[in-house]
Parts: sequence; structure tokens; C-alpha cells
Amino acid sequence: MVAVQSDVAGAVALTDPRTGEHLGRVQLIPPSAVERLARTAHEAFSAWARVPLSERCSLVLEMARILEHGIGDLAVSFSQEHGKTVAEAEAELRRAVEMLRWSAEAAQDVVRSSELPDRAGTERVVAIEPGGPVLAIVPWNFPAVVLARKLGPALVMGCPVVVKAPDETPAVAAAFDRAATAAGLPHGTVQVVHASPAVSDALVRRPEFATVTFTGSTRVGRLVAAAAAANLTPCVLELGGHAPAVITAGADLDLAVAALVAAKFGSTGQSCGAPSRFLVDRRVHDAFVKKLVEQAPLCDDQQDPSGAPGTMGPLNNARRVEAVHGLVLDAVRRGARLRLGGAPSDRSGHYYPATVITDVPVDARILLEEPFGPIAPVVAYDGEDSAIALANSTDYALSAYVFGDPGRTDHLCRSLNAGSVSLNCTAGAAPDAPLGGRGASGYGYEGGSQGLLAFGRLKILQWPRAEEAATGQ
Repeated sequence: MVAVQSDVAGAVALTDPRTGEHLGRVQLIPPSAVERLARTAHEAFSAWARVPLSERCSLVLEMARILEHGIGDLAVSFSQEHGKTVAEAEAELRRAVEMLRWSAEAAQDVVRSSELPDRAGTERVVAIEPGGPVLAIVPWNFPAVVLARKLGPALVMGCPVVVKAPDETPAVAAAFDRAATAAGLPHGTVQVVHASPAVSDALVRRPEFATVTFTGSTRVGRLVAAAAAANLTPCVLELGGHAPAVITAGADLDLAVAALVAAKFGSTGQSCGAPSRFLVDRRVHDAFVKKLVEQAPLCDDQQDPSGAPGTMGPLNNARRVEAVHGLVLDAVRRGARLRLGGAPSDRSGHYYPATVITDVPVDARILLEEPFGPIAPVVAYDGEDSAIALANSTDYALSAYVFGDPGRTDHLCRSLNAGSVSLNCTAGAAPDAPLGGRGASGYGYEGGSQGLLAFGRLKILQWPRAEEAATGQ
């Protein structure tokens, strides 16, 4: 369903993060394609919105079935483009299928009219209608599950979607595109394209889009919001994160380290929800660090990306290696102590080892900037108030994690400024729960009924009660 083929625009080279070998080129759409894309989505909206909800849900379920059938093959190409292990790629694709299915199954209960209490002889109903065409801008780090969180809810709500896909991981978006076609979705309902920043900005500014949903950095998210504001287009923005993990003196350290290692170093730390600041009660600091260093993963064999337990793939690109290493060097220059890793690999590809640093000063960049890589900075604290102040010391407020005695951590959990706080676990975003940030981490929600309703619009219908109208009152 790629509606527009590029005839003038340039292309982006695609390389294997493990070897640096050339994989191909991703074609970008030209500026002249923007109006056609937006108008095609607008024209498709009038027809798609009239398709009964049950039929829209059936088509999305079929799309999910088709994607699930192809997970094995798709995971290999996804891994090769991204750098995830094959096991990580498969897990993300299964989460994406789960999201599509949940959207289709939950919509029947969420998208229904509701009655308000009679008021002064007037009957009232709140109706939920399709909002209109959607522009979905998807990042490269979790392209499958993020696309599913945008595409599934929008489609079942009756909204055609233009997907601005990530250039670094095109295989996933192409697979969604093929699945939509094979499932029988009408022409123009899903359009998948790759575009330069300038062309993406032009898409955001098109008045045909009723909603823009963006996942990516805070810097770009601000630009998207500013461009959308020209037409008062509502946005859903899931932006950066710098999640604190607070380990109290009463924590089960074996549980904490096992959970945090998986969450921190999964996908090589390239996740906005990954724990990225480890705040540890001084009484258990040394024991925690020892276990963390012992259990940190090794880099996978660059010739075997299947992902044996305890291994980690490369970063996606050379820019990430440079950025991650810059944060480590800055921390060490300011007095931090390097406990593990801390230098790029000398092998080919974009490998950076699991890195643990302690004694990190509060002004180090690693505590202020989203690391988006396999670095675990550990900071000792004294007392709960200190832990809360450290945890809430950045503008990011997406996720947070707490490990400790459940009977003694309620105040701590409720005091953390984050859209999601997990106690004694690092559970990821579930389809039936709203995911959203605060402050520099964005606004709006994906997932849950709130994520579905983001693509709808409310309308109040009201009329006099029959007996009132009959008496002329």
C-alpha cells in the first residue's frame, strides 16, 4: 500500500550494525508527494469511517494473523537491520501482534455511545466518532511495537494512517504494509513512506491530518508539536526518558539485579523506558554493584545474532557509539569510577560493551541526558527524601522503577514523577494500559482505552424527553 513511489527524492544507505556491510538503500519520497499522500488519506477517510466497527476490527485481526505467521522470517531481517538479537526481534514482533489484536478486541467495548443523566428534561448521549486521517511517525529503536500501538487503535477507530517509517529499520514497516494489503484493507487506508526531515515537517503541517502521533526524541518532538500547532492539530507525543531505578536497603538484590540487567541492556539500552539512573541506598550499594558487574551481558558474536542468553547486540549506528562513549568520558573526567566496560569494541560494527560506572557526580551529563545505550550509572543515596529528589531531578518523566519491601515503599512510589512506576519488576508497556509521559517525556497516551480514544472525537447528542416534547414543555 505504498501510495507514492519516489521519482526525484534521494535515498538513505542501509548498513548491518554488526559488520558495517551495505544492505541496500531506502528510497525517500520527494516533496511533491506530500500533498498526494495527505489527499489520499483524506479521501480514504470518508469510506473507511463508514465501514462498521466490527468489520474494521476483523480486518485488523486478519492483519495481525498475517504478521504473526511471518514472524520467524521477519525477525531475521529485523535483527540484521537493527542490531537486536533475533530473540529480541521475535519478542518485539509478538508484542506488536498482541497490540493489534487487543485493539481490535477491545474496541467493541470502548467505542460505544454512553448516556448522561437527564438534565432539565433533556436526554443526552456521548457519541464517539472517527477523528480523521492520522500521521504516525515511528522510531527505529522499537519500530514494530510502536507502529502497532499507533496503527491498530487508529484503524479500528476508523482513521486512515500515513506512516512515516524509520529509515534504519524499513523491513518492519514494509511487513505491516504488506499485511494490511493482504488482509484486505481498502486502498489509501494505510500508506507507508520514508521521508527526509524537511518532507516530514511538511507532512505534519498538512491540514488533512486530524492527529499526529510521534515517538522519538524530545528535541524533535518539540518541532513536531510546533509544526502541528499551525493547524491546531492534536498530537500524541511519546518522547525521551531517563528512568530512575531506586534500590532501597530492603530490596531483594538478586531479584533487582536480574530484572534491571534485562531491562537496561535489552536492545542494547536503546529504549526510552529503560532504567538509566541507578539510585542505590548506600547500605547496599557495594553489594548491588558487585552483582550488577557480574551479571552484565557480553556482546553477541557478530556472525551469530540469534541471541544466546546473556548476550547483547551492537548499537544501531556509529552516532550512537560516539554519543554513548562521550557520556562515559564526561563522567570519568568529572570523577566517576569505571567498574565495567567503558570503551568501544575494536571489532567491526557498532559494538559498545555493557558499562557500569559509580561515584557519578550529580553534574555529569549521564545523569542529565538520556543515554540511549548500555551504560548503568550508579549513585549512592542516604534516606528516602534524597532518593526522591535525585529521581525527580530531570525534566524527563516517563518511567521509574523501585525495588524494596512493598510494605515500606508506597510513599516512595507515589512520590516519583513518572507516567509509569514499577515495583519489584520491570514490566514493559501492556496493550491494555495507557503509556504516557510528563514534562520532557511528552503528552497523550498510547495503549489502553485512552490510546484508542486518542483517535476519536466526542459528540454530545441531546433532545427533549418524549413526554416533555409531547406536552410542549
